[in-house]
Amino acid sequence: MTATVQLVLPGLFDLPPAELDSAFLAGKLPRLNRILGLATARVNRDFTIDAMLRSALALPPSNSSLPAAQAWAGANDDGERMLLVEGVHLQADLNNAIALPLSGEQQDLDDINLLISDLSDLFKVDFDITAVAPGQYLMRLKKLEPPLHYPHPLSILGKSINPFIEQTRQVLDWYRLHNEIQMFMHQHPVNQQRQLQGRLAINSLWAWGGGAAPEPGIQPAWYCDDAVLGRFGDSLGLRACPLAAIEDDPPDGDAVIVDLRLLRSLKSGLEDRLDRLLLDIERQLLGPVFEILSRRPAILRLRAGYDFDFEMKPGAKFKFWRRPGNLADWLK
Repeated sequence: MTATVQLVLPGLFDLPPAELDSAFLAGKLPRLNRILGLATARVNRDFTIDAMLRSALALPPSNSSLPAAQAWAGANDDGERMLLVEGVHLQADLNNAIALPLSGEQQDLDDINLLISDLSDLFKVDFDITAVAPGQYLMRLKKLEPPLHYPHPLSILGKSINPFIEQTRQVLDWYRLHNEIQMFMHQHPVNQQRQLQGRLAINSLWAWGGGAAPEPGIQPAWYCDDAVLGRFGDSLGLRACPLAAIEDDPPDGDAVIVDLRLLRSLKSGLEDRLDRLLLDIERQLLGPVFEILSRRPAILRLRAGYDFDFEMKPGAKFKFWRRPGNLADWLK
């Protein structure tokens, strides 16, 4: 059976065209443009990171978040009561609530660590919480049923979270606990100081990744630099490697390659880095991928949370009738 290399690049088609030079898009990204020009567009319904990775790993379809917190479950843990947690700023008015990201600066990391430490002391009857990566934490609920409908935070930052708030009301004990956490964070001296400094208050937690341990339908090589998703791949028994390993340690069968850098940059507002990120993806990621495709027949599938996925089969290079195109043709 022909192997499939799946490239998960969320944010690719959310790039702001006004911030990118058209000549750069047309001339500096030949491999990416080759995919977009020669691949077959397949209608896509997987728009969140959770949904994309569920499809990529052939996990059972579900409206629940990807159960990534299971990666930290030990032999004596109730893994289904675990959640991954990040601090966010909720900007609310009478009709809406928007989740805004923190900058990732050291001051933000120091402040969220202080908040988490105090939360851990105050709510120790309800949960334990420990750091798993900078700005990311694991919450072990002791009694409450966890919410399962929150997606990966990068999929909601900058968007209205009202639909998730309504769903949360159905998990009543968690809803009450989360409200108490928000009230505590709102009044905390750290946030009072941040407001005096002109910084966004860290006034809420985004908790996701709960649920039962999954069983992937395939066993691909798993390339990812994200600390949480990398450990999630390890927990599934996949051959997990950093992105840089694709060149020296290429897969000999199916592979899933996950690169969150574009979406993370867009959500953080660091748009001045987009040209460099696209060049890194073109040379350091797509370069080795195309080298793999040149050595053996494989299907390449590009997933980006867009209206379409792009599937390029080994015979795509013979589609001489396809007109040349580039990324700019697909940006809104």
